[in-house]
Amino acid sequence: MSHEHGKGAIGCKAIFERLSEYLDEELDPELCANVEQHMDGCTPCQKYFESLRRTVTALHDVESPRMPDELRRQVLDDYHKLRDGLKD
Repeated sequence: MSHEHGKGAIGCKAIFERLSEYLDEELDPELCANVEQHMDGCTPCQKYFESLRRTVTALHDVESPRMPDELRRQVLDDYHKLRDGLKD
């Protein structure tokens, strides 16, 4: 899967490293175009991207459990004691 698609094209490994940024729309326009051009002709990268997209979408739908209030207070108290001890 380390093939490239034409002279100067980005390889699959470089695409894999950028897909999260691509999905989050954090790539500059040129890199975004390079990713899209590569994926247009690369079925493995298309499949990987779709899997990543579905995973991220599913994780957004998962509700995070709430920390019990007593535990939250204890963690904050311990944090403040540690922080205050470092100021000395």
